[in-house]
Amino acid sequence: MVAVFAPAPSDGANPADRFGRRLVLARRVVLASVALAQPGCVLAALGAAAQVWWLESDLPPVASRAPYPFDVVLAAVGVLSSVVLAFLLLRIVRSRIDRPETTLNRDVALSIVVLGGTVAPLGGNNWTIVVAIAWAAPVCVTGSRWRKAGYLLVLLLATVPAPVLLHTPDGGAPRVLLFAGVMSVIVLVTCGLMWSGYASVIVLWDIVTEATAAREAQARLAVSEERLRFARDMHDLLGHSLSGMAVRSELASRLAEPDPQRAAREMATVQQLARDALREVRNAVSGYRDVDLDAEIASVRAVLSAAGVRCAVTAETRSAPVPAEQRTLAAWLVREAATNVLRHSSATRCAVTLRREERTLVAEVYNDGVRGAGQSPVRFGNGLTGLAERAAAAGGTLTASASGANGFLVRAVLPVQDGADSSDAPPSGSEWAANPSGAEVVR
Repeated sequence: MVAVFAPAPSDGANPADRFGRRLVLARRVVLASVALAQPGCVLAALGAAAQVWWLESDLPPVASRAPYPFDVVLAAVGVLSSVVLAFLLLRIVRSRIDRPETTLNRDVALSIVVLGGTVAPLGGNNWTIVVAIAWAAPVCVTGSRWRKAGYLLVLLLATVPAPVLLHTPDGGAPRVLLFAGVMSVIVLVTCGLMWSGYASVIVLWDIVTEATAAREAQARLAVSEERLRFARDMHDLLGHSLSGMAVRSELASRLAEPDPQRAAREMATVQQLARDALREVRNAVSGYRDVDLDAEIASVRAVLSAAGVRCAVTAETRSAPVPAEQRTLAAWLVREAATNVLRHSSATRCAVTLRREERTLVAEVYNDGVRGAGQSPVRFGNGLTGLAERAAAAGGTLTASASGANGFLVRAVLPVQDGADSSDAPPSGSEWAANPSGAEVVR
């Protein structure tokens, strides 16, 4: 069946639109979760600025060493810089999600400058360490490994030197190095924990986008396959009908003078073939086409007989009727093979055979009008290629090969399951009851 379109959902909504809305909602949730983490930069900067007036702190900030009112100005600069930094971090994560690389690189470079404007006036403070870590965690979800290493180096330079220089422990260089090492480990581990939260959100979003891309690709592939199938069905439908019309119209032209009445009958048959072809095309476009094996064999016999080809039909299926699905495939085989007989052979005899072999149905169409068939390999055209695809989809095989001196055999082997539904098949006693002259039925 061709062009089968599923009915719209009962609520009238388009599933693609609903999926698109869910994707937009997921993106907003990701951005909201990232945005909720950014006020931490500002709060940490406010905590560092508050210590300007608490000089008894173990790690006094740089701003507190400036005379009044410059200390307040420096603290205000640090807090305002943290606001800008929080905005840039949100842009960086958003750029990572939307993947505009140009703005991403620019925002990362600008955030490093703004980080310096935040840490420098408020440096030497535990709160500024939090600010620097809050900067590094989202930034490290972007860029290559070497860039991530560079970001971590910036993080260490922004957090370790100031505490070490402003609060040098007693005991000389070894203790200073030990203190710096411990500080570095603490900073990196804390940054890693925060980074894991950002990375989890980003990875989940990447999975969503990849799934969306796969869904869209699958939809495009389905459309392409449907177009190919529709084109194949149009070939199968019109090829046979047009071949029959060509044969009968040629016969009518030859009979126009010696036997006008028979020529008129042949042209009437051509008109009927044209109407049948039009009806089948309309049914195919509407998606309600089904090929009937009995009608197809009767049509093939009539067309071949009109072309002077004696057609014999052998159906060894009385003990086990042919299931509906295999009947349809067999009908397409008979139609395409008969079309090839008319187009590409000078046959005088054609044999159609259907038989059951254990759990398979064998359908064969033989003609004796292909000279030199065994001298060159068989090349499948559009029709045989389409039939091979149909047979493969049903788990069967299709072969086309030379047979005998000038014979050519198209053979399909289709699997038949035990207890397959054959309700659509007519009783075996009525199969191919019609037997016009020139045709032979053997059971």
